[in-house]
Amino acid sequence: MTEQEKFAWASLAASVLVWAFFAMRMTDAGSVVEVAPRHMIFTYVMLVVMFAASHAIIATVLVAGRRGRIASDERDRAIEARAERIEGYVVVSLVNLLVIQALAEAALPGHMLPRVDLGSVPTLVFVLISTLFAGHVAKQLATLWQYRT
Repeated sequence: MTEQEKFAWASLAASVLVWAFFAMRMTDAGSVVEVAPRHMIFTYVMLVVMFAASHAIIATVLVAGRRGRIASDERDRAIEARAERIEGYVVVSLVNLLVIQALAEAALPGHMLPRVDLGSVPTLVFVLISTLFAGHVAKQLATLWQYRT
Protein backbone atom coordinates (compact mmCIF):
# COMPACT_ATOMS: atom_id res chain seq x y z
CA MET A 1 0.00 0.00 0.00
CA THR A 2 1.40 3.41 -0.95
CA GLU A 3 1.84 6.26 1.50
CA GLN A 4 -0.94 8.16 -0.26
CA GLU A 5 -3.32 5.25 0.27
CA LYS A 6 -2.35 5.04 3.93
CA PHE A 7 -3.00 8.76 4.28
CA ALA A 8 -6.37 8.42 2.50
CA TRP A 9 -7.48 5.56 4.79
CA ALA A 10 -6.36 7.38 7.92
CA SER A 11 -7.94 10.64 6.74
CA LEU A 12 -11.18 8.85 5.96
CA ALA A 13 -11.30 7.28 9.44
CA ALA A 14 -10.37 10.54 11.18
CA SER A 15 -12.91 12.52 9.16
CA VAL A 16 -15.72 10.11 9.99
CA LEU A 17 -14.85 10.31 13.69
CA VAL A 18 -14.71 14.12 13.63
CA TRP A 19 -18.03 14.28 11.79
CA ALA A 20 -19.52 11.84 14.34
CA PHE A 21 -18.44 14.25 17.10
CA PHE A 22 -20.08 17.08 15.17
CA ALA A 23 -23.29 15.08 14.67
CA MET A 24 -23.33 14.15 18.37
CA ARG A 25 -23.14 17.84 19.33
CA MET A 26 -25.81 18.99 16.85
CA THR A 27 -28.39 16.19 16.67
CA ASP A 28 -30.62 14.14 18.90
CA ALA A 29 -32.26 10.95 17.67
CA GLY A 30 -31.29 11.73 14.08
CA SER A 31 -32.69 15.24 13.85
CA VAL A 32 -30.93 18.55 14.25
CA VAL A 33 -31.86 20.31 17.48
CA GLU A 34 -32.07 24.01 18.21
CA VAL A 35 -28.92 24.95 20.08
CA ALA A 36 -27.55 28.24 21.30
CA PRO A 37 -25.18 30.19 19.03
CA ARG A 38 -22.40 29.81 21.62
CA HIS A 39 -22.82 26.04 21.41
CA MET A 40 -22.57 26.13 17.60
CA ILE A 41 -19.50 28.37 17.65
CA PHE A 42 -17.74 26.17 20.22
CA THR A 43 -18.66 23.06 18.25
CA TYR A 44 -17.41 24.59 15.01
CA VAL A 45 -14.10 25.67 16.55
CA MET A 46 -13.61 22.22 18.08
CA LEU A 47 -14.45 20.65 14.72
CA VAL A 48 -11.79 22.69 12.92
CA VAL A 49 -9.19 22.02 15.63
CA MET A 50 -9.92 18.27 15.68
CA PHE A 51 -9.81 18.02 11.90
CA ALA A 52 -6.55 19.96 11.58
CA ALA A 53 -4.90 18.17 14.50
CA SER A 54 -5.91 14.71 13.32
CA HIS A 55 -4.59 15.32 9.82
CA ALA A 56 -1.38 16.86 11.13
CA ILE A 57 -0.83 13.79 13.31
CA ILE A 58 -1.51 11.47 10.38
CA ALA A 59 0.95 13.32 8.16
CA THR A 60 3.58 13.41 10.92
CA VAL A 61 3.28 9.69 11.60
CA LEU A 62 3.54 8.83 7.90
CA VAL A 63 6.54 11.10 7.36
CA ALA A 64 8.25 9.85 10.53
CA GLY A 65 7.79 6.29 9.34
CA ARG A 66 9.64 7.11 6.13
CA ARG A 67 12.20 9.41 7.76
CA GLY A 68 11.55 12.17 5.28
CA ARG A 69 9.00 13.57 2.85
CA ILE A 70 6.36 11.41 1.25
CA ALA A 71 7.49 11.04 -2.34
CA SER A 72 4.97 11.64 -5.09
CA ASP A 73 5.30 11.22 -8.81
CA GLU A 74 3.18 12.27 -11.80
CA ARG A 75 0.69 9.48 -11.24
CA ASP A 76 0.17 10.52 -7.62
CA ARG A 77 -0.41 14.13 -8.62
CA ALA A 78 -2.84 13.09 -11.37
CA ILE A 79 -4.78 10.92 -8.93
CA GLU A 80 -4.91 13.76 -6.43
CA ALA A 81 -6.15 16.18 -9.11
CA ARG A 82 -8.92 13.76 -10.20
CA ALA A 83 -9.92 13.14 -6.59
CA GLU A 84 -10.11 16.88 -5.92
CA ARG A 85 -12.24 17.32 -9.03
CA ILE A 86 -14.61 14.61 -7.79
CA GLU A 87 -14.72 16.34 -4.40
CA GLY A 88 -15.74 19.54 -6.16
CA TYR A 89 -18.47 17.75 -8.11
CA VAL A 90 -19.90 16.27 -4.91
CA VAL A 91 -19.90 19.60 -3.06
CA VAL A 92 -21.43 21.48 -6.01
CA SER A 93 -24.11 18.78 -6.44
CA LEU A 94 -25.06 18.87 -2.76
CA VAL A 95 -25.16 22.67 -2.68
CA ASN A 96 -27.40 22.59 -5.77
CA LEU A 97 -29.70 20.15 -3.99
CA LEU A 98 -29.93 22.61 -1.10
CA VAL A 99 -30.76 25.42 -3.52
CA ILE A 100 -33.46 23.30 -5.17
CA GLN A 101 -34.82 22.45 -1.72
CA ALA A 102 -34.96 26.13 -0.72
CA LEU A 103 -36.59 27.15 -4.02
CA ALA A 104 -39.13 24.31 -3.85
CA GLU A 105 -39.99 25.27 -0.28
CA ALA A 106 -40.57 28.89 -1.30
CA ALA A 107 -42.37 28.30 -4.60
CA LEU A 108 -44.27 25.10 -3.89
CA PRO A 109 -45.37 25.00 -0.24
CA GLY A 110 -47.01 21.57 -0.55
CA HIS A 111 -44.28 19.86 -2.56
CA MET A 112 -43.47 16.16 -2.19
CA LEU A 113 -39.68 16.56 -1.80
CA PRO A 114 -38.14 15.65 1.55
CA ARG A 115 -38.23 18.68 3.82
CA VAL A 116 -35.15 20.29 5.33
CA ASP A 117 -35.78 23.34 7.49
CA LEU A 118 -33.17 25.67 6.02
CA GLY A 119 -34.70 28.55 7.98
CA SER A 120 -33.22 27.10 11.16
CA VAL A 121 -29.63 28.25 11.69
CA PRO A 122 -28.50 25.00 13.41
CA THR A 123 -29.95 22.94 10.56
CA LEU A 124 -28.32 25.15 7.94
CA VAL A 125 -24.94 24.96 9.70
CA PHE A 126 -25.25 21.18 10.07
CA VAL A 127 -26.18 20.66 6.42
CA LEU A 128 -23.44 22.94 5.06
CA ILE A 129 -20.67 21.45 7.21
CA SER A 130 -21.90 17.94 6.41
CA THR A 131 -21.70 18.88 2.73
CA LEU A 132 -18.04 19.78 3.15
CA PHE A 133 -17.39 16.51 4.96
CA ALA A 134 -19.18 14.57 2.22
CA GLY A 135 -16.88 16.21 -0.32
CA HIS A 136 -13.81 15.28 1.71
CA VAL A 137 -14.99 11.68 2.12
CA ALA A 138 -15.66 11.50 -1.64
CA LYS A 139 -12.12 12.72 -2.30
CA GLN A 140 -10.58 10.07 -0.05
CA LEU A 141 -12.73 7.31 -1.54
CA ALA A 142 -11.86 8.48 -5.07
CA THR A 143 -8.18 8.45 -4.13
CA LEU A 144 -8.42 4.91 -2.80
CA TRP A 145 -10.43 3.75 -5.82
CA GLN A 146 -7.92 5.18 -8.28
CA TYR A 147 -4.96 3.54 -6.56
CA ARG A 148 -6.75 0.19 -6.71
CA THR A 149 -7.56 0.40 -10.43
